[in-house]
Amino acid sequence: MDKLFNSPWFVKIISFFLAIMLFIMVNVDNLNNQPSILPTFDHGNLSLGELELTVLYDEERYDIVEQTETVQVDLEGPRGVLTVFRFARPSYEVFVDLTEAGEGSHTVDVEHRGFPGDLAVTVEPRMARVQLEERQTVSVPVTVEMINEEEIEPGFSPGTPVVSPVNIEVTAGRSKVEQVASAVVYVDMTGAEGEIEQDLEVQLLNAAGEPLDFDREPQTVNVRIPVESPSVELPVRVTRAGELPDGLSIESVEIEPNTVTVYGPQDVLDELSVIEGEDLSVDLSAIEDTETITLDVPVPEGAESVSPAQIEVTLHIEEEDELEMAEVPIDIVGIADNMEVVFTDGSPSVVALSVFGASKHLQNLEVGDIDIYVDVNGLSEGVHEVPLEFEGPSFLRFKADTSTTELRLTAQSNDERR
Repeated sequence: MDKLFNSPWFVKIISFFLAIMLFIMVNVDNLNNQPSILPTFDHGNLSLGELELTVLYDEERYDIVEQTETVQVDLEGPRGVLTVFRFARPSYEVFVDLTEAGEGSHTVDVEHRGFPGDLAVTVEPRMARVQLEERQTVSVPVTVEMINEEEIEPGFSPGTPVVSPVNIEVTAGRSKVEQVASAVVYVDMTGAEGEIEQDLEVQLLNAAGEPLDFDREPQTVNVRIPVESPSVELPVRVTRAGELPDGLSIESVEIEPNTVTVYGPQDVLDELSVIEGEDLSVDLSAIEDTETITLDVPVPEGAESVSPAQIEVTLHIEEEDELEMAEVPIDIVGIADNMEVVFTDGSPSVVALSVFGASKHLQNLEVGDIDIYVDVNGLSEGVHEVPLEFEGPSFLRFKADTSTTELRLTAQSNDERR
């Protein structure tokens, strides 16, 4: 190999070919407009086949809606020039010039440039038709289509998508713009178990759902889809245990928030109506003044979570006042159909009642606002001493001059009841 490289003939041959290549490279651009400097010998033909037809026009104002797409181009001339053209492939094009044309249909001569001057260029067809339309811009709302919704993680469901921006601008010729039926982004929901946020390319579709390739701005939009478990909003029930220290009363109770959202399987949620439990109880015996207490919200059995996980209960405490009521009647409830119930001789059917509470709750309080009753449900025939029970507005404490009354229950026959 070293002997070959050192051979003077090898160097001469390589130099000859390099000279030819440099000659072609330097002079190929001059072939466009100058007579051939290569030996002509004889003529030949070269077919370039179907070439794309370039349309020169005002792209800012108009859009091409129809045009002659390609033309057949054949070359004729000296074989040497054709040979150089075939291998050098200079830049050339066939085009129509509509830079000064307006909207409408135009039939114009096909022009060409970039071909060597020694070659005859034949273009078929010689004239091309191009239809221009003035460009229009329309605003199209973006819609979101969720695919593979059935593949979302069990127990989760998608919320309402949020798109930003909500509209895109589509610019094209009038007849093209009229084809736009929708602007759509597709979101794959496979395996979703939390919020999805993606930047997605907007696709333009016609009425048949076929894609359209028109200018649009922006080309992508931001899409957020909340994915959550089925949920239900339920009230929170806070109970009170124990009693306030003597002389104190509850003026009001604030629960913030007073409802929570429960997440879980739909069949579990359907059975729930309120959130309650031991964790939602306030021990009044430890309260001496207005106080805010933080309570953990229990997760119902079978549910997945609650939100928020805690609530705040504020008890407004003030000094206790007293209101005296005389001759408050005692009602009897729970009487069986076959029983007659009467107060025994000497047993009270009315009581004197002391009501304790915050002053605002005692104002305008009337006897009709309070129920004092005895429950005889399930009692047999005979004389019974039955405890009094009280019902009235919240945050009040009741004390009667007696805690029981005596009743006589007598069974009746069907004839007696008639």
